[in-house]
Amino acid sequence: MSNPAHEAAEQLRAIRSLMERSTIYRAVSAPAALFAGLLSLAVCAWLWTRRDAGAPEPVIFLSIWLGVLVVVSAVNMWLLCRSARQRGEAFVSPGMKHALRALLPPLIAGFGMSLMEVSGPDRDARDCYADITAHWILFYGLALLATGSFSPRSMQALGAGFFAFGILTLLPSVRLYMGRQYPAAVIFMAMSFGLLHVIYAAAVWIQNRRDSAQSDA
Repeated sequence: MSNPAHEAAEQLRAIRSLMERSTIYRAVSAPAALFAGLLSLAVCAWLWTRRDAGAPEPVIFLSIWLGVLVVVSAVNMWLLCRSARQRGEAFVSPGMKHALRALLPPLIAGFGMSLMEVSGPDRDARDCYADITAHWILFYGLALLATGSFSPRSMQALGAGFFAFGILTLLPSVRLYMGRQYPAAVIFMAMSFGLLHVIYAAAVWIQNRRDSAQSDA
């Protein structure tokens, strides 16, 4: 039987450890963010060139991006595991568990809402693409913001960018300007999971170069 006092102490130790090294702890590594951004842009370019052939079924659209998620998550886990080994730490540490507790609820909520969009009986199944992507963008931003107590400022900025863009994609005026939902969804994914991830990776690389130059001075 679990001991609540012991669990609370473990969580406090994890939070304290993460706060002490908040400048290096990242739930999304910069190389993985760059890989995710470039892969997302490539997928969006492929989908855009095929738009004249008609939009794929929403389930197929969902499956394509789930495949991207699986690939990017595997790369990110490998990079984080390698980084943990280099620091002499366990990969599944109390800090990692605390990060997952913060990340998973918004991510699960966003995925659940996208499934509702696809399977809703009273909704035109071929006109929900922008709604699906808006939920992914918004809740991914919320997940990153949930790590604000122990993640570096660059990751908080990434979360804020996704959250703001997610709100923007839900505005009726934006939807009206973009026109049909499928092209809008492809553009939304390119600008968020593509461009924002590339900007984040570049910002982290520049900051790391600055920190290295200052330490050498």
